[in-house]
Amino acid sequence: MKSFIKISLIYIFIFELIFQSLIFLNLKYVKIPDLYYNGYCDQKYWNFNPRPITFKNKTKYHPLLSYIKSDLDIPNSEIKNTIIENKLFNNNDISFYGSSYINHEDFKSLISQKDNFNFKNYALNSYGLDQIFLSYKLTAHMNQNRTIVIGFLLEDLDRSIFTKRDYEKVKFDLENDKFVMKNTPIDTNKKEGFKTDFYLFKFLTNFYNLIINDFDPRHNACKKNYKSELLKFYLKEIDKLSKTYNQKLIFITFNLEEDLTKNPTWRYDLVTNFLKKMNFTHIDSYKILKDISSNNDEIKSYFGLDKHNNKKSFKYIVDELFLSL
Repeated sequence: MKSFIKISLIYIFIFELIFQSLIFLNLKYVKIPDLYYNGYCDQKYWNFNPRPITFKNKTKYHPLLSYIKSDLDIPNSEIKNTIIENKLFNNNDISFYGSSYINHEDFKSLISQKDNFNFKNYALNSYGLDQIFLSYKLTAHMNQNRTIVIGFLLEDLDRSIFTKRDYEKVKFDLENDKFVMKNTPIDTNKKEGFKTDFYLFKFLTNFYNLIINDFDPRHNACKKNYKSELLKFYLKEIDKLSKTYNQKLIFITFNLEEDLTKNPTWRYDLVTNFLKKMNFTHIDSYKILKDISSNNDEIKSYFGLDKHNNKKSFKYIVDELFLSL
């Protein structure tokens, strides 16, 4: 028995050494974060093999949001006790917040076709729900008496638990029962060097978790309680600010194609139930597309090569949005 354990440990050590060496040598078929980590759970997934930022030439640095659109001016801190402008609510003034779905060219094109509306769009590709919340919080005083539309992919919630995805970003940590902003001011030039890990162990545990979650890492309910508390914190803060600044709130939730062709993840019930509990106006793209689709092939026709909704499905969502106005 002792000799078996000894031999097993030697083999484990050898295989681990092989993994470490191949990763250190930057072999592309081995240095794949999906082999070892879950991108919805593990910070190391994003540190392991950073992806290039594709939108950098259209943005500028911001110490809290990392990046914002070049044509926007967003304060570096929250402006408190701002005097509310003495004018009536205008339903035709709309400010958009979100990630790549709200910033999608097809979505913006459909919005721009609506007459007699004045739009502002603060959305940016790759924003997590924390950055979406923060972009709203920093500019709420600049958008008084307007309709506020906040749109996000359900998985944008998961981005909130990281200090880095494609780039360094803000993170809200729970301290003494209060959420505190961390990792600011953002250092977008920060580099992560090579770090060792128990890659063989990580590979095996990650493979096991994929098996029990139907080989879809999104179904892993890792850090669900933390994500749930973050969601409640964001939405309650947004609700409070919207009342202060005389704003009408509308939320749009987006889903990946797999949610419609198979089953939605745990995020769907979590988000929709809390939006309902808060009595928010909610444009549920999952329900919209499910209601008009008779089969999976039809559902697939509503998504583009970039994995986002295409113009065909965005039209249904935008029509529903303007009906709610």
